[in-house]
Amino acid sequence: MKSRLNNKILLIGLICFLLAFMVTAQIRTINVSETDISRLKKENELRDEINQWKDVYDTATERINELNAKISEYQTSAAEDDKTVALIKSDLDNARVLAGLVSVEGQGIIITLDDTEALKQIALDAGYYDPNAYIIHDSDLVMIVNELLSAGAEAISINGQRITGRTEIRCTGPQVLINGIRIVAPFKVSAIGDSSTLKGALSLRGGIISSIKADNIDVTITTSGDMIVPAYEKTITYQYAKPVEEGVGK
Repeated sequence: MKSRLNNKILLIGLICFLLAFMVTAQIRTINVSETDISRLKKENELRDEINQWKDVYDTATERINELNAKISEYQTSAAEDDKTVALIKSDLDNARVLAGLVSVEGQGIIITLDDTEALKQIALDAGYYDPNAYIIHDSDLVMIVNELLSAGAEAISINGQRITGRTEIRCTGPQVLINGIRIVAPFKVSAIGDSSTLKGALSLRGGIISSIKADNIDVTITTSGDMIVPAYEKTITYQYAKPVEEGVGK
């Protein structure tokens, strides 16, 4: 009887041991599974976070590329604007030079004309004197200016008065009116251009200088490698003349 009891106790103990072993194994399995699940969940979260940052990076990269394209566009536009401004400035400078509104310098010639006092005295001593024969007329100065322009003079002044398209040269008694300023002899005509060409044009036999000298006027021509022709000092205004729009009247 006792032996059977012992066997039962041993069997119950064995069963309990097996149950304890199975429970322990199950707990370990559950713990491992929970660890794996936690690890997988963490990996998924990290993967999602990485994907989110990747999207942010891609968006930022795209925006950077857009901004770089804008910068390149602005740089190109600025360069074109600089070229346009430089071109406009160059055209404006040329227009101001042509209009005589700025002082200019360069090589050229200086023609000095003077009424001949010695010939006047000789004429007086001889008992004959024609005052018109021994003075410089506005027509003399106009012919010199025209000859210089025909020879390629780029800027001309007479006694510091810049010659422009609005300049008047006319006699007022023994004086000459230039740009509204009364000027008397001697007259100094300064012209910028190729000095040899300008001097050659005026020195032709039978030309303007020969004609003036024939009227007993002292004339000298000197060349200069660096001379200044001053700007036109008056303000140019237009009351009636207006620019014609491009294409109008064609």
